[in-house]
Amino acid sequence: MFNRRELLLLRAMYRLDTVTAAAASVNMTQPAASALLRDMETRLGFALFSRENRRLHLTSQGRALIPEVLNALAGIEAVDRLAVDIRQGALARLDVGAVAIAASSLLPPALAGVRRAHPAVAVTVRAGTALEIIEMAVDHRIDLGIIIGSPPDIDRVSSLRLAPLGLHAVMAQDHPWAKKASLTLDEVAEAGPIVLAPALPAGRATRQALEARGLPYRPIIEAAQSSAACALAAEGLGVAIVESLGAHYAERQGLVARQLLALEDPVLAVVWSRDRAMSAPAQLLQEGLAREVQTWLSRAKARDTGLKAEPESASRYRRP
Repeated sequence: MFNRRELLLLRAMYRLDTVTAAAASVNMTQPAASALLRDMETRLGFALFSRENRRLHLTSQGRALIPEVLNALAGIEAVDRLAVDIRQGALARLDVGAVAIAASSLLPPALAGVRRAHPAVAVTVRAGTALEIIEMAVDHRIDLGIIIGSPPDIDRVSSLRLAPLGLHAVMAQDHPWAKKASLTLDEVAEAGPIVLAPALPAGRATRQALEARGLPYRPIIEAAQSSAACALAAEGLGVAIVESLGAHYAERQGLVARQLLALEDPVLAVVWSRDRAMSAPAQLLQEGLAREVQTWLSRAKARDTGLKAEPESASRYRRP
């Protein structure tokens, strides 16, 4: 009943709410988009949108169609990608979604293993927030996603929880605290840390942890990504509080990381669609990610054990 252009316009309306913005996103004029929407409603026999305060909102009937519209477009786009791959000689494709810090630290070595085993696979990496990546998995736009998210959100899709997370202090090697065997959340909070924005799971966990302990929430800088917080710490602008994956990234960049607090929420996990079989490259990537996490955790444990074996080093440095 719908052609591709109509499906694209419905998806754009669902995401953007206004005819003008939706029309522009699918390369249509506003009058043409309005006419097409009216034509669809006439053919369907019910209204797709209602107008409120000069904006269009999906009716209950229109909203009921959206999941299938998204699935239909995901299927069409998958066929298009496969056709391109076949034409170019690549018979396998791997679409991966990842939060920014996972794409910077965890994904590259795991993906290298997939490429060695499947050199002809065509790979696409999509960035997004945890919730966006979960939506990509639900809509079949990715084969596998790597997220830092809350268990209730992860429960919407098939998932494998890779590791518990914690909050870590990250600093430059020449910071006065860099030689300390351990740090406390109290110390870092009192100094005024660099933190992740509360919109991020780890940023929200940081604020909640401080408030639960009656500690001040007085960040000197809020960053939108763990990698940005680490870069600010590297420039000597302060001590950053990031999640475990950010600490792993920081150490690879030559920075110093110290665990402050273990967390139950959020968690590091891989997610995929519940109603779609995982391809061989996706399965291999999942296994590679799990191995990378175990290697990272083992190294972190060995590092922390080594630091605790020399507690006298902490007393030689005063708090800045």
